[in-house]
Amino acid sequence: MPPTKAQLAKIHIAKKELQLTDEVYRDILHLNFGIGSSRELTELAAASLLDIMKAKGWKSKKGSSALGTKKRDGNYIVIKPGPAARQQRKVLAMWNELGYGMDKLHARCLRQFGIDRFEWLTDHDALHVLITDLDKRIKAVKG
Repeated sequence: MPPTKAQLAKIHIAKKELQLTDEVYRDILHLNFGIGSSRELTELAAASLLDIMKAKGWKSKKGSSALGTKKRDGNYIVIKPGPAARQQRKVLAMWNELGYGMDKLHARCLRQFGIDRFEWLTDHDALHVLITDLDKRIKAVKG
């Protein structure tokens, strides 16, 4: 699987902030991954490259990703495109509004649906159950 747009953006931000020349940057890619461009990386290799850049002193900005979406205390789930993506994003937004941690969402998915991680929950009916419950909780909190 190719690197995500967010990973590519972070890689290029790190390159710029570390003031790496194109030559040095391409040497890093070639020596560590045997490639000449970050687009040739896999998603896992892109994460490794970001770790290398962090080891060189680059620090990712806390609180937001390269694409400007807010993260919450390091709890961040990437939603893959697909038929369930819209419902998954809605659940995450509602979960975030309630201030719950992602570990609790994973635990609920395991307990209620037998799925280890929320991002693997793609069943329309199960997601609808979550949305309905979270909607009731939000209304109760708002009074």
